Amino acid sequence: MLEIAKILKPQGIKGEVKALPLTNVLAVFNSIKSCVVGNIVLNIENVSLRQGYAYIKFKEISTRNEAEKLRNYILKVEKDVLEEIKEENEFLVDDLIGMILYDDKKNLIGQIVDIMNYGACDIFIIEKDGRKYQVPYVDDVFRKEGNILVVDSEKIKEVMI
Repeated sequence: MLEIAKILKPQGIKGEVKALPLTNVLAVFNSIKSCVVGNIVLNIENVSLRQGYAYIKFKEISTRNEAEKLRNYILKVEKDVLEEIKEENEFLVDDLIGMILYDDKKNLIGQIVDIMNYGACDIFIIEKDGRKYQVPYVDDVFRKEGNILVVDSEKIKEVMI
């Protein structure tokens, strides 16, 4: 199960909730019919995306008091839901963590141990020989070949921190 949003608060009096998306694949909200909240499955009646938030109405929740009980819960969906809607050249963060990177000359670059996002782009935390390096994800440095990322051996030296 992958986390797609965090419920922030109730919205209105009819049981709708305001949620913060935890994914950059916002199309997931238009394609899911149900999700797991806590340990229960809730069916989605309606979703609207406005100002960076998802406003979700669940069929099983009809009052503000019921919606209030969902505050701070995480919405989860099966991984295959995101796999179906992601672009061909995209990866899920879940797939990248633990990936071992090689450059175009087959030299070991390291293993992705974490991914952070400061707004401009994703930052890969790559570990090699006990040291951690921060490398921004830019198309000039990384390219997708099948199910792996290949690193340009010259350009990574320019961006590695």
